[in-house]
Amino acid sequence: MKQNGIIISINEDRAKVMLQRQTSCGDCKACKLGRDNPNIEIDAINPINAKIGDHVEIDMEHQSFLVAAFIVYMIPLFALIGGILIGNMMLDKFGMIEYKEVGSGLFGLLLTAITFVIIRLKEKSFKSDKRFVPVITGILHE
Repeated sequence: MKQNGIIISINEDRAKVMLQRQTSCGDCKACKLGRDNPNIEIDAINPINAKIGDHVEIDMEHQSFLVAAFIVYMIPLFALIGGILIGNMMLDKFGMIEYKEVGSGLFGLLLTAITFVIIRLKEKSFKSDKRFVPVITGILHE
């Protein structure tokens, strides 16, 4: 996945790059939590020593992008579904049939929240893993 952006700051071997939100992002605006700003700031590895203000091309391996999307979207979804199924079986086993739907739903939400917390706690290790960090691959000349 390749995109173009402008370097706005540099910190050691990394650079903060400002990108314009693409049409493929849709209208969810999750990256800016509902703000109407069309720009996205990301950290990227800077192996070519690009400078502040340079227009650069960044790239993230397609497979790594898919793995990152799987971690963020699919694992919590599986936790929700699994939590509902486990909660349903547990409430059946304890004879609490009248609370089955609400209880299993709450158990699914609880398990989903736990997976989000675990993902958040592991975020630092994901950011240090070079497979999940975009890389600046070239300087664009206008």
